Amino acid sequence: MTRPWSRRAVLCSAGTGIALLSGCTSFASEPSTDPTATPVSAEKIANFGCPPSGNGNATVCSQTVETDTASVYLLPTPTVADAPDSLELTLTNESGTDLSFNPYSWSVWKKSGSSWSQIEQKSSGGGKLTVAAGDSEKWTVETVVGYINESTTLDSGAYSAAINVPNPDGDDWITCLAVFGLR
Repeated sequence: MTRPWSRRAVLCSAGTGIALLSGCTSFASEPSTDPTATPVSAEKIANFGCPPSGNGNATVCSQTVETDTASVYLLPTPTVADAPDSLELTLTNESGTDLSFNPYSWSVWKKSGSSWSQIEQKSSGGGKLTVAAGDSEKWTVETVVGYINESTTLDSGAYSAAINVPNPDGDDWITCLAVFGLR
């Protein structure tokens, strides 16, 4: 004769069944709404608005700058790369004025969802670099990140890097900002 189920056995079986069913529903693939969960593309970056730069300076963004008319700008090459050491940031001075600034004063931001968060700055350097009128200067993203935080490793996603330079058309400063992606 079979023994009737005890209340404990029924509850245990029901709990196990619910746990299994709820686990199975998590296997369904739903599209992610987090833009950093999917690979970033040059097209996606071109559609971003200008990210924050953390200061009150005028900002020149790589994905919106008109290079034919801008006096100074920062561009990533390529826009999306596999590793930080394969992506260069080029500051171009198209003005008629030499620009002298601290080449170690970078800030780097990561896009998470709809917001940007700044990568913690643990170090800073002092120095002076002059980019002559009509000239340019290049850094790798890996070098720039090392200037602010040597222990930071960039994973895949969208980022921005910014550096402040004197405004060749005035007495204030301009934040040159490059938006780029890593696969």
